[in-house]
Amino acid sequence: MEKTVEVVTISPTSIKQTTRLLGTVRPKHATVLMTKTSGTLDYMVPAGESVKKGALIAKIENADVEASYKLSESAEDIAKKQYERTQTLFKSGHVSAKMLEDQKNTWIEAQKRLAATRIDLDKTRFFAPFDGIVGVFKTHEGSQLEVGDAVVTFYDPSQLMVEFDIPDSLIEFLQNGQSVIIKDKLYPLTHFQRMIDEDTHMCPAYVDIACETCLIGTSVPVDLVLQNKNNTIVIPYGATFIREGKMYVYRVVDNKANLTPITLGIREKEKVEVTEGLKMGDVVICVQPQRLYPECAVKVHQNQPIANQNKK
Repeated sequence: MEKTVEVVTISPTSIKQTTRLLGTVRPKHATVLMTKTSGTLDYMVPAGESVKKGALIAKIENADVEASYKLSESAEDIAKKQYERTQTLFKSGHVSAKMLEDQKNTWIEAQKRLAATRIDLDKTRFFAPFDGIVGVFKTHEGSQLEVGDAVVTFYDPSQLMVEFDIPDSLIEFLQNGQSVIIKDKLYPLTHFQRMIDEDTHMCPAYVDIACETCLIGTSVPVDLVLQNKNNTIVIPYGATFIREGKMYVYRVVDNKANLTPITLGIREKEKVEVTEGLKMGDVVICVQPQRLYPECAVKVHQNQPIANQNKK
């Protein structure tokens, strides 16, 4: 009694050998803003708000710093006006050149003090370093902060990357531009560090991605392409089976199942390369070959493309 079978006809096909790793979605541009002076946090832009470069995100209240800046600002303004007045008197001959020079030096010193206090004041302010999103604050409004405390994360969600670690056993396959598959999209490997961590025996790698649905901080599968072969013989892995320690498939020859030994090459998910035993044009039974036996009569029900087999 003949058995109905589904088959594939061998034709030139490409196949990739990949290894599955795990990566984390991160923004390419991100920073944690840290305190450079002590004081009380008294202003914060709400977390999640989009701001432009240079916008004030948060500030620290420090009465001494603010008072020093205001005094320096007032002193600089007075020194400037006195110098301008002395210039007028010098032109009319009422003051000497030395007095003019002294007033000029006084104004310059006042400018220096104002610049120094401005730097101190800026240490109490947190400005957006680029266009981006205000992240999670590390502290609360009204908290007393010391130098070096983390205040808030800030990031640009428009440019993302995936950061992942590669085992040292795969380093020999690596080069910048290596193909990487993330969420069914093919990307070039942007960069990897040529240095192995002594504890993990891994090296960090990075891939720039375009993904509107990706959430920052989430984990994603990363398929690193190790080999890529074109115009080779590829069959569904489900077409293969082991008998007495050797790999076989059934070919359809004269409407019979012909037991054929094969040698496998690289595998890509549910596809596998055959390096020996098959040739282009062979018809291979691809579904449940284990239910057959050599030379049993078969009837072809469906000839399926290799790509469709991958979806099973």
